[in-house]
Amino acid sequence: MKKTTSLYLVLAVTILIWGNSFVFVDMAIRDGSSPVMIAMARFAVASSIFLAYMLIKKPNAPDKQDRRLFFFLAFIGIGVYYIFQYYGVKFAGASVSSILVTLLCPIVIFILSVRRLGERVTTVQKLGLGISATGSFFVVTDGTLSFISNSQAIIGGLFGIVCAILWAVYTVEGKRLVKKYDPVASTAYITLIGTMMLVPFAAADTQVAGPAEFPLSFFMCALYLGVLCTVFGYVFWFRALTGLDASTTGAALFFEPLVTIVFAWILLGETIGWVAGFGGVLTMVGVVLVSRK
Repeated sequence: MKKTTSLYLVLAVTILIWGNSFVFVDMAIRDGSSPVMIAMARFAVASSIFLAYMLIKKPNAPDKQDRRLFFFLAFIGIGVYYIFQYYGVKFAGASVSSILVTLLCPIVIFILSVRRLGERVTTVQKLGLGISATGSFFVVTDGTLSFISNSQAIIGGLFGIVCAILWAVYTVEGKRLVKKYDPVASTAYITLIGTMMLVPFAAADTQVAGPAEFPLSFFMCALYLGVLCTVFGYVFWFRALTGLDASTTGAALFFEPLVTIVFAWILLGETIGWVAGFGGVLTMVGVVLVSRK
């Protein structure tokens, strides 16, 4: 098998793993699991693996001037990000959350980059921004004003948008660390710090919502998210980046919502309206236009 073929397979497996994460979370939530406890369990599993890695590899500790940035990224990338994402899944469903989080993130990254670098926005890119905004509106509302009475769907959609913003900031601000530190080591530090930040949220959740429920789907979800999504998914992603160009690898993310929609339908019987589906396509088209040089 050619090296490029194997890398495409690795990339495809990565997208399959990440796309299904929304479905596993939705399954656990439907069985009574708390979104906060799912996030806590995910990173407890991932942290144990990354801790073993650090004990074996013994990477250098972050420089003093970078520690504040590590804590900031841990907070927005783990400490609050996955709470917003999993509550978005609870309120809006796996498919809608996947579309908003995955497809809006490149748009927000583009806007942040323009503001920071002062680059000129072309007419085509402005058109792409408008198309993406329209598509996102269709995804959240499904083309009907009845969404006004569905406060949970509105909140879930807004949580998805907040996640896209948080992950975009995480990506833009984290570039400096990835250039300076080993990507796996920096992710390990961020994961360990972010896991500790989740502890008070998990403790507060048990006080507000009562004793947590731990059905079998909770443990399946925790292992899937912690081992496959956080550890193997990350390793596979950078493995693909080593042999494929960044634009090809990044474009593969556009298929993640499709994976979520298909498996949410197969495993959960979840469907989305044709208007919301059309909105997802519009959002994807907008992302492509914005990404053009």
